[in-house]
Amino acid sequence: MNTFISNSIIKTLLVTESFWSFGAGLFFPVFAIFSEQIGGDILDAGIAAALFIFVTSLLEYPIGKLIDRSHEKWFIVVDYTLEACVFVGYIFVTNIYELFFLQIVLGIANAIGDPAWESLYDRHTPNKGSGSAWARSHMVTGIFNALGIILGVLVIREYGFDSVFAIGAVFSLIAAMAAAKFIQRH
Repeated sequence: MNTFISNSIIKTLLVTESFWSFGAGLFFPVFAIFSEQIGGDILDAGIAAALFIFVTSLLEYPIGKLIDRSHEKWFIVVDYTLEACVFVGYIFVTNIYELFFLQIVLGIANAIGDPAWESLYDRHTPNKGSGSAWARSHMVTGIFNALGIILGVLVIREYGFDSVFAIGAVFSLIAAMAAAKFIQRH
């Protein structure tokens, strides 16, 4: 396998996931506060989070089977694009049921993207040193997620949730466009 292609794929995956992690980090930690602002309570915030995890968990295996027969690169683009749509959707949420719906869509997007991203990353990670390669992926995306969290709470405090949702959507779209551009070149 060509080392240059493998390295460029790894780098692209890390860059695109870092953009998404930064955008998501902007508001995920204050999600419960947002749910209260639209009329929900802590139970509703928990249900919304559980819906996301449940849908992701339920769909990852069948989508993973589909990915095994397809090109996972495009699944990543679909994931980031759907997540951008969800982030924009948060701007228009007026009640907890709309939030639940968006969490289900977010779970679908995550179920599409996570197995595809991990499959592609794993395939282009050398067998020797795979532990450090995976650690690097968590380190890089974790740092961007943490930076997003800090910036997100500052933006929410000054400008409100809608601004953060818009910024999160932009970062997801940047990730989708970067992934699509890379796919077209390779």
